[in-house]
Amino acid sequence: MLRPALPKDGPEIAKVYLATWYSHHDDLTRADRSNGFKNQTDLQCQEVLQQQAERFTNFLTTGQRCFIVVEADQDSAGCCLCAFISYGQSYTREGFGEVMQLFVHPEFQRKGLGSSLLRAAWRHMQSKEWSSLGCHVWCTKGNPANKVGWFPTGNQKSLYPTLSKEPVEVEEYMALDLSKRKDNLFWIWRLLMVRLSHCGSCCGQ
Repeated sequence: MLRPALPKDGPEIAKVYLATWYSHHDDLTRADRSNGFKNQTDLQCQEVLQQQAERFTNFLTTGQRCFIVVEADQDSAGCCLCAFISYGQSYTREGFGEVMQLFVHPEFQRKGLGSSLLRAAWRHMQSKEWSSLGCHVWCTKGNPANKVGWFPTGNQKSLYPTLSKEPVEVEEYMALDLSKRKDNLFWIWRLLMVRLSHCGSCCGQ
């Protein structure tokens, strides 16, 4: 069941976050473990869990970000939550919402939970003035995020994820709420040109 997160969910959100990093952090960083990322032992220690639980609880208590969580089935031993998404007002694009995090516990992946969370977050952001123009997300470079309705902008940069000791290369994808723009045709043309240029560069490799 999807629902808005509560401050008390902080520790369980942290467990999902760390379990995903523990299982898939090569994919999350697009790098191998020799590049200085926290090792698996680090991700399992109680100190890291406590730090992340406090971090997520603070997000929820202060309202810095919006969270939607997925509750696990009652017969899922040891798991109260199995996935979450965090989002809010973009730090870099005025009038846009931004998806900050989307994590699904390894035991619950490939069940459509990530897509359901994205749709729920997008519906919520459409009702907010701070995301009146659409939303965007920064994905690890090479992430297959070019789903229907999401377009690469061509923007790239380096970020330092919380659990990374080295920078991670990311690229931007955008979903526009074209119904609220007066210059719809310009934006459709612009996004199609960007998408075609990306397809051309991929085909040329």
